[in-house]
Amino acid sequence: MNGISRRFLFDQVVDNVYLSITALFRLNSMGKKIVQGGYQVEVPLMWSKFAAGGFYQGYDLLDITPSDTVKNGAWDWKQAYVPVTVSGLDLIRADSPEAVVNLLRLQFEQAQMQLADQLGNSVWTDASTNQKNIDGLKGAIDDGTVAATYAGITRSSNAFWKSQIDSSTTTLTLASMQTMFGNCQAGGRTPTVLFATQANYNRYWALNTSGQAFPVQPAGHDAQLAQSGFSNLVFNGVPILVDSYVPANHIFFCNENYMYLLVHPRGDFDFNEFREPVNQDAMTALILWAGNLIVTNCARQGKMTALTA
Repeated sequence: MNGISRRFLFDQVVDNVYLSITALFRLNSMGKKIVQGGYQVEVPLMWSKFAAGGFYQGYDLLDITPSDTVKNGAWDWKQAYVPVTVSGLDLIRADSPEAVVNLLRLQFEQAQMQLADQLGNSVWTDASTNQKNIDGLKGAIDDGTVAATYAGITRSSNAFWKSQIDSSTTTLTLASMQTMFGNCQAGGRTPTVLFATQANYNRYWALNTSGQAFPVQPAGHDAQLAQSGFSNLVFNGVPILVDSYVPANHIFFCNENYMYLLVHPRGDFDFNEFREPVNQDAMTALILWAGNLIVTNCARQGKMTALTA
C-alpha cells in the first residue's frame, strides 16, 4: 500500500501545494531555503553603524573603540500536518489496484488543499496570538503595536526592528501608497511585491480608471505571475496581488529580499508511512511540514491597516 500511494501520489502533493495560495507561491519561488537542525533558527542582524572611523591626517590618534553592531534574531521551528485515514471497508469497496489509487488520490488531494489552507492562513497571522502558528507577516511587519517582540527582539527598545506603519489613512489614494512605498525604500532597496485584500485591489484598479474618458484595464502586469494564473496589477513596477488571507483593510508592502520560507528537509511535505492501529480496521498516513517564515529586515517592510474606502 505504501508503494502504491508513494508512486501515484507523493509527487503531486509536493508539486502543487504552494500554487494554491498567492503569498506561499511567492515565498516558495523567491525565498525558500532548506535548513537543518538547531534548537532555533538564529540569524545575525546588522542593526547599527560602527561608532568609530572617519578621516584623519598625519599623526592624529585614531579611535579604535569596538562597536556592538549585531544582534541575533531567533525563530522557533513550527510544524503542521494533515492526516489521511481510510478504513478497511473503504478498501474492500475499492477492491482493485486502480480503484485503490483513485480512492487514495482523492484523499490526498483533499489533504493537500487542507495543508495549503493551513499554511496560507498562518502566513498572515500576528506571531503572537498562537505560538504554534508560523511567525506570520501581520506580526513580522509591525512597529510593536501587534507584536511587541519579534524573533526574540523587543521593538520598544530597538527602533531598527520596527516596520513602516500607516494606521490613519482610511481612503486609498495613489499619493498615500507612494508615501508608504517611499518610507519602505532605502537606496536601491524597495518593496518587491504588494499584497492586498480583494477590496483594496479593486480600489487600486478603480484609481487607474476613474480619470479616463473611456476606462480601460490598467496597463502592466508581472508576466511570470500571470503565466502562473495569478492576476496582478503593478505599482512603481512592482506587482500587486490579492491573497484571501490578508487581514481586512490592509495592504502590505513587502521586500522579499529579506523574507525566507525556511523548511526542514524532514518536513518538506514529507509523506509519512501508512500505519495501522492494533484495535481498528483502518490505516493512517500523515503529510508533515516543518519550518517557519522569517523577516530579517523589518524596517524595509510596511503596511497600511485602516483602508475602508
